[in-house]
Amino acid sequence: MRDRVILDAAKALFAEQGFEAVGVDQIGAGAGMTGPAIYRHFRGKDEILATLFDEAMDRLLTLTGTRLHDPMEDLRNLARGHAEFALTDRELLSIYAREERALTKDHRRRLVRRQRSYVARWTESLAACMPTRSEAQVEAAAYALIGMLLGASHWPRGLITADGAIDLLVDLVENAVTEPGSVAPQSAPKAPAAVAKKRAPAARKRVS
Repeated sequence: MRDRVILDAAKALFAEQGFEAVGVDQIGAGAGMTGPAIYRHFRGKDEILATLFDEAMDRLLTLTGTRLHDPMEDLRNLARGHAEFALTDRELLSIYAREERALTKDHRRRLVRRQRSYVARWTESLAACMPTRSEAQVEAAAYALIGMLLGASHWPRGLITADGAIDLLVDLVENAVTEPGSVAPQSAPKAPAAVAKKRAPAARKRVS
């Protein structure tokens, strides 16, 4: 319980001021304790930051869930989970996006391994939706779409809280991979209204 209070205090401070600008005494004050008392729960500020990064990855993996059988539904599930994370926990995502370099070497190695595993999850899903694309193109698409979803955390607050914001992001991801040869059904283009009007009399004439 006390660990959670410390992590929440540190998360708010790191998001607002940046990791380097925040001291242990500030975290302690935010958590309602002295700075030295922090060390009964964490080895230091570095471990607190690493724990927050682990929480970010854990949340992403929880929200995206297991792989679905239908390729496009699987991709939409990935996009929805990531979009929900981006729009509902801005503080944690802000730290995730800005403070990776502040991690210790060992903690960064662990993060990179988990990030690669997460990107691989996206590339597997995208490969099934983009069969005409090369492996390199699919991987590039994975990074591009993940980056787009991460960027949503920086939207103005009114857009973040708007109804349908998550659905919009999911639709953008789906539209990005919908192309000839993909698994998404392609609707036939509709004839312009002017053309349709010209065709209508001719059709009636043939019938009569």
